[in-house]
Amino acid sequence: MIRDLVKSDDSILHRKILPCGVNCDRHFIAKTLIENMLHYEGVGLSANQIGMDIRAFVMIRDIEYNDIIVCFNPVILDSSGDFDSCEEGCLSFPDKFIDVQRPDKINVMYEDEEGREHKIKLEGFPSRVFQHEYDHLEGIDFTQRQ
Repeated sequence: MIRDLVKSDDSILHRKILPCGVNCDRHFIAKTLIENMLHYEGVGLSANQIGMDIRAFVMIRDIEYNDIIVCFNPVILDSSGDFDSCEEGCLSFPDKFIDVQRPDKINVMYEDEEGREHKIKLEGFPSRVFQHEYDHLEGIDFTQRQ
């Protein structure tokens, strides 16, 4: 089901989203997030960007292989490496692109649709996408990172 993107001034984008409990329908949420990310031609999409008050996002981990992951209750465990500056855009801020500095490497933890916990290391572009979507769930938008 395609949902409208919330506007950049919507309060759901500016507050921390609480963890997703065991009673949320993770399969429905995952399907909805993937459909909407692909529909809007994004590389990531947080649930609150489409008005869902759920601590989850979807992202393309590997563009070449179209490797998509859905992350429930994500956590950034630590970061390392250099801070890289790169131009970012956001579906919630159409036509706005700014340089954002972020750590190049992060170790993260998240739950999948089945509730299984994953710990992975991300570098480069996937690290940047994870951090961008994670920020959305923390009530931070990329314009606050310039």
